Amino acid sequence: MPSQIGKLKYVFIILLGLCSAGIVGYGWLYDIPKKKCESAQGWYSWKAHKCYAPIALSTITGRKDGEKATIDYHDDALKASNARAVNGAVNSAASK
Repeated sequence: MPSQIGKLKYVFIILLGLCSAGIVGYGWLYDIPKKKCESAQGWYSWKAHKCYAPIALSTITGRKDGEKATIDYHDDALKASNARAVNGAVNSAASK
């Protein structure tokens, strides 16, 4: 029976090459961009492969730092109920 050592040697060399290529590919696709993004003070998205910059909350809300949020739920509820009443009156008048 011929020796299988020669064939196994090539199988293991191919497996070693594939594993090495996988590790290098992972570094190029995921690890290097993530490190560049984090060094630029950003957030790296694994799903989109993009680097996003953080946005200050004051940019979105328009408030200054430390300013309290003022929410008047009563005005919003009053506006909504008035809008429903007006729309109901218009709809009932149109159906007659």
